[in-house]
Amino acid sequence: MSVRCIMGLLLLAASAAACSDDSQTRDCQQHRDATRQAAACTQVIGANPKSAEAYNNRCFAYNELRQYEKSISDCNMAIKLSPRNASAHNNRGVAYEMQGEFDRALEDYSKAVTFDPKFATAFANRGDVYSKKGDKERAVAEYRKAIAIEPANPLALEGLKRLGARP
Repeated sequence: MSVRCIMGLLLLAASAAACSDDSQTRDCQQHRDATRQAAACTQVIGANPKSAEAYNNRCFAYNELRQYEKSISDCNMAIKLSPRNASAHNNRGVAYEMQGEFDRALEDYSKAVTFDPKFATAFANRGDVYSKKGDKERAVAEYRKAIAIEPANPLALEGLKRLGARP
């Protein structure tokens, strides 16, 4: 086999690997199929163990799959790699909330809005926790903060409707 053929094969293999990496990265970032997303993020993390984004995306996927301990572990890693990652704090808050750990969830949602004051979903999530804790007044206030940022936020609108409050 000539050197040119070998070089061509090596270039083809490198291109295929790059395409595969791109495909895994895209699948890790999508939120349509949580099982596929978690698997893709696992591949991305294997190639880049310092990817806070991949850990956070897998955390999101594990929340969707109701695998909250795995979610918390991945969010912890994302936060370790990127301490001011508002999305990772929010996602970990979701896992805590789903486990009934409302105070821990509130702590994470509060960090999320501290790091990103325009994070409407984190405000709405705080509203959900206050609602679950029976604090309607604070829940309504949080939902309204979310609506002020994102008027069509479905979580906030549903929360207000559930509580019989207007936006």
